Amino acid sequence: MIEARRQAYLEAMGFDVWVAKSAPPEPARLVLGPGRHSTLLVCESAEASNLPIARDISRAIGGQPVWGWPAAGDGADGIGLEQAIAEQLFTWTIVFGPLAESCLPRKGPRTVLGSASVDVTASLGELAARGQARRAFWQLLLDSQAGTPNSPPA
Repeated sequence: MIEARRQAYLEAMGFDVWVAKSAPPEPARLVLGPGRHSTLLVCESAEASNLPIARDISRAIGGQPVWGWPAAGDGADGIGLEQAIAEQLFTWTIVFGPLAESCLPRKGPRTVLGSASVDVTASLGELAARGQARRAFWQLLLDSQAGTPNSPPA
């Protein structure tokens, strides 16, 4: 409280008050599952990657897309998203649900990290429960396969 009062006095006298900012949080570290594909799918847990909707998504993409999820604990065994893209040569990444907040350095529904286009979509649970979310996601997949200008390469 004293510090806030001191800051108010300084501001009232016309002094610029500088306040130290905390460092931005480290991006979440991921564990990558098996697969051999240029597509990385990031979901909330290893269990979520085995849900029926996740299997449907894997079949729709074709091949063996790689699933990833946040590393447990301090994440020492995990890998950052940008590093995973660079090392595994992913060209398309889909982040499901609120993980985008902790995985991506920049916000937005679409971004580019290294060699990969990164799309953010609803969580797997929301995709399983809401038809509108599913339709939007399937349209994202169709756009990517059709090679529309704002879509990732197939």
